[in-house]
Amino acid sequence: MIKFKELITEQKFEFGCVMLYFDFPEMFSIQEQIDTGDLYLEEGDRTFGLEEEPHTTLLFGLHEGVSNEDVENTLNQVRFGDCKIYNASKFSNPNYDVLKFDVVGQGLHTANAALKKYPHTSNFPNYHPHCTIAYLQTGKADKYINMLKDKEFKLTPKYAVYSKPSGEKDQLEIKLEK
Repeated sequence: MIKFKELITEQKFEFGCVMLYFDFPEMFSIQEQIDTGDLYLEEGDRTFGLEEEPHTTLLFGLHEGVSNEDVENTLNQVRFGDCKIYNASKFSNPNYDVLKFDVVGQGLHTANAALKKYPHTSNFPNYHPHCTIAYLQTGKADKYINMLKDKEFKLTPKYAVYSKPSGEKDQLEIKLEK
């Protein structure tokens, strides 16, 4: 397990999450094609704009008190395989559009279901794995969806990260299907 340190300040959150990270250099090539004027940004909040860490969330909403050991033990029971990143699409809300790809791959739904045995809060009954590319101004995602409509990528998961409500992030090893 590797501890990540926040470079600027530690920030506390209401909930924690477990994310599966990929080496996805093509994402940065895609992002270079996004007009910076189309990005949604909030001053003082670096979670918007371009996604800097290619990942898919395994479960968001974990409560304080879920330990590294809990998450590690759960992930040790799952075998992850190569994932397909495809179907550029968006999530929309009144403030911005989220440009993303859908993600399918071995172990994603299994890990999500297993992590749900821990105390968590979720407003989303169905797990829909995705990989965010960027947060865009409302109405700006469609031109990029069209640009990416036939793009597909095969990615191998590298590791998981448990981001706790305290703001502490821990890198966790995963097991890959051989």
